[in-house]
Amino acid sequence: MSAPNAIKVVMALLKADAAMTALVPVNRYYLGSIPQASSLPALALSNVSDNDRATLSGDESTVIETGRVQVTVSAKDYPTKELLIGAVRKACENKRGLVNGMTVHNVRHAGIGPDLDNEDAGIFGRTIDFMVTSKRDR
Repeated sequence: MSAPNAIKVVMALLKADAAMTALVPVNRYYLGSIPQASSLPALALSNVSDNDRATLSGDESTVIETGRVQVTVSAKDYPTKELLIGAVRKACENKRGLVNGMTVHNVRHAGIGPDLDNEDAGIFGRTIDFMVTSKRDR
């Protein structure tokens, strides 16, 4: 069984977006969490859930899956954090087609989380979720 596509799709969309990479260098895109020593701004991508679409036979060579991915942005100030959330949304929302070799049916915005700010530490964060529907080999 191959690994779920959703997080790979969102990462590819972010890395391919010139406006996004102008705001956050690609070497500050992380899987899981942003390391404490990382320079800001930075992004972290996490899998929230993955679901294969049920079929009658259940033994097709490819499946349609829907995965939820959360993108966490971290910045040195509140305005930059909000700018990043908007840029992430624009880079990913309503994208479809072939993305980094994967057939993507749709990437849908699935909500923006609360402010995750630590003013004393100078770290301002927020999350945005996407539902990614794609085709993958079993």
